[in-house]
Amino acid sequence: MSRRTRRRITPLITVAGAAGAVLLSAGAATAHVRVIGDVIPGKPATLQFRVPSELAEATTVRITVEVPTDLMITSVPKLDGWNQETLPGTGGKGTQLVWTAEQGHEIQPAQSETFQANVGPVPDRYSLTFNTEQTYSNGTSVAWNQPKTGDEEPEFPAPVLVVDPEASPPPGSADGAQQPGTSASAPAPSAGAPSVDAATPAPAAAEESDSGSSGPLIAVIAAGAAVAAGLTVAVLRRRGARDGSHA
Repeated sequence: MSRRTRRRITPLITVAGAAGAVLLSAGAATAHVRVIGDVIPGKPATLQFRVPSELAEATTVRITVEVPTDLMITSVPKLDGWNQETLPGTGGKGTQLVWTAEQGHEIQPAQSETFQANVGPVPDRYSLTFNTEQTYSNGTSVAWNQPKTGDEEPEFPAPVLVVDPEASPPPGSADGAQQPGTSASAPAPSAGAPSVDAATPAPAAAEESDSGSSGPLIAVIAAGAAVAAGLTVAVLRRRGARDGSHA
């Protein structure tokens, strides 16, 4: 490999490395509320709810998790700096687990906290869904309750725990995200919690029509072809005149 070739390749490697760093940063920013647990159908288990604080200008002050109606909460380990309440479900909803931060223990931007709950026998089915509401110090409330119905993850996906991958996912769901006994609405705020409005996904920006941009592009290509053809004719004429003078 020549020295000139090496000089050309080195900048390409540097650009590729920078692009990789950007992708890694973007991936870290999309880590939403997750539920984790080593579960066996029919056995008790410990569930972990990992909650990242995704707003740059506010801290997370409260978490409300709605438990499926057929899953029993046996105990909730104490978490330093957080007050915990277990509220009975109403209106067909399951038990609600509410954690509220004490002063100075809020989840800071770009940080995360893990909340645990011990549950009774895990139902034998494909998965369990835990609709979650995340409340920030600036009054913003985000409802993580959107089921996955296609290949792409929704903007505010509900935390889903797969119990039995060999079981059949429920009808209408791509991967078992929507389960019987769970609601699609956000958990109701607990008594004494700060009053906030549930956040809704921002409307998607209207896609720009392609019909208005193709015309100018075709015109430019046609003009370029015409110029090239004119230059070719001029060169051929000049060559013909020069050959005639030498004859």
